[in-house]
Amino acid sequence: SGCGAIGEKSESLRSVYGILAAISFVLLVCYILLAKPRKLWFLVLFASVFVVNTGYFWLSMATSLDSALMANRLSYLGSVFLPLSMLMIILNVIGIHPRKTSSMTLVGLSIAVFLLAASYPWLDWYYTDAALHTVAGAAHLDKEYGALHSVYLFYLFGYFAAMIAVSIYAAVKKRLQTPIRTVVLCSAVFINIGVWLVEP
Repeated sequence: SGCGAIGEKSESLRSVYGILAAISFVLLVCYILLAKPRKLWFLVLFASVFVVNTGYFWLSMATSLDSALMANRLSYLGSVFLPLSMLMIILNVIGIHPRKTSSMTLVGLSIAVFLLAASYPWLDWYYTDAALHTVAGAAHLDKEYGALHSVYLFYLFGYFAAMIAVSIYAAVKKRLQTPIRTVVLCSAVFINIGVWLVEP
C-alpha cells in the first residue's frame, strides 16, 4: 500500500493488524493445546504477540480518545514482555538458566515500564498530550512525548544488546550443537530487532 492515499494505507494497515491478531490467537491456542511439554517463556512470547497485535487492531478501530489510549496500553503490555521472553528463550536454548530472583526482577522491570507507558493522562511523564484523528475511517493516535519516553527505548535497546551479546557468546563458546542452530538463533534476534525498528 506504499503508493496509495493516506486513507487507503490506514485501511490496509487496519486489515493487516486484524489478520495478524487472528493468526497470533490461533498460534497461541495451538501452542497451548498441542505443545508438550509447554515452556513458560514460549507461552509468554505467543501471548505477548497476540496482545500486541490485538492492541494495534483495537487502536485502528478506536472511535474515542479513551478507547485509543486503552488500546495503546494493551499494545505496550505485550511489547514490554516480548523482549523479555525472547531473551529468556535464547538463554534456555544455550543452556543458561537464570535464577528465579533474576527473572522476577526483570518481570518487575517490565511491569514498571508498562505502568510508565500507561500513565497518561494521569501523569505527563511518558506523554504530555495525545489526540485521536480519523483518516478514511481508520484511527490514528498522535502523541507528544514526555521527559521519560526515552526510558522505553533504552529498555528495548538494553534487551537487544543482551540478545546480541548472548548470541555471540553462544557462537564463540559453541554452546549450540550445530552451526545451523547458531544461524537460526542470530536470525531470530535480528528479525526481532527489525520488527521493532519498523514498528509504527
